[in-house]
Amino acid sequence: MIIRSGILACLAAAGLAGAAAAQETGGTPDVPGVAGVMGPWRQGPSLETPRAGLGAVEFAGNLYAAGGAGLVNPRDDFEVYQPVTGRWRPLAPLPAGLERFGFAAGAERLWLAGGYSANSGTEPTAEMWSYDPAEDVWQAETALPGPKAAFSLVALDGKLYAIGGEEGAPGVFVYDIEAGDWSAIEAPSETNRRGAAALVLDGEIWLIGGASAGEATARVDVFDPQTGVWRIGPALPEPRAGHAAALHEGAIYVFGGRSADLRRTLDDTLVLRPGSRRWEQGPDLLVPRTEAAAATLGEEIFLIGGGAGSGFFAPFTAVDSVDILRAQAQ
Repeated sequence: MIIRSGILACLAAAGLAGAAAAQETGGTPDVPGVAGVMGPWRQGPSLETPRAGLGAVEFAGNLYAAGGAGLVNPRDDFEVYQPVTGRWRPLAPLPAGLERFGFAAGAERLWLAGGYSANSGTEPTAEMWSYDPAEDVWQAETALPGPKAAFSLVALDGKLYAIGGEEGAPGVFVYDIEAGDWSAIEAPSETNRRGAAALVLDGEIWLIGGASAGEATARVDVFDPQTGVWRIGPALPEPRAGHAAALHEGAIYVFGGRSADLRRTLDDTLVLRPGSRRWEQGPDLLVPRTEAAAATLGEEIFLIGGGAGSGFFAPFTAVDSVDILRAQAQ
């Protein structure tokens, strides 16, 4: 096990073991007043297992959810949600159990890199694999130049960008998919933060929030690959890390995460509208959530898995919940 060794005893001492054990076996926390639909949110089909620190991407009209962990070692679960069936279906397992890794879709494949693996223990890994959705097959790819965990992987113009992360190799790595090799680019040292969210908007890469030295930040960094220039974007209203983020019609949505001191799990939504320099409040989450994954499918944003607890226990209170926001209504 990684840092979960002995965690059940700690949970019991804190009076949380019962709830955590229920979640680990597939349960979802009771939410008073929630019965399928609450305002713009509705409850979607649950994952096969509760997982936090997982990854999710949209590809060819389907959603893919990979890895993550609860009270046990990182898992190799890999599932696809198909709108035509309205449910999750298991696929070929990941090559290794993983959590807090990078996950992206590009060049007709899915790419998975770094993270904490069931094999590496408390040390980040540098391994990378790609997945062929047509064949349901994983294959090994060129490893990262150095290990990374709790970072983001985004695809843009035939390249993958490994950005963020506090543990492992610092800096931003770029993978040329056609050439099959990595390089490094200059980046502010402040981008070396864990639990940030990254996405691509109008040809630029946004790195939102995150934490370093045990404290979250409200900082937003924006990188233009065409010019190689970094700039500062609109800061979040308050620091956070471990949040999820997704795009819908040019608007950035940020969900939950943990507070500045990383002790409190958040239940809010922040939205940055196109052309705006000010974040606004969106609809609150059904329950607090951190280390979840988010992905957009049509007019809806799926908030997938994550942890519902607070402070140190947040990653260990994994849920199987999938909550769906009808973004068009906002």
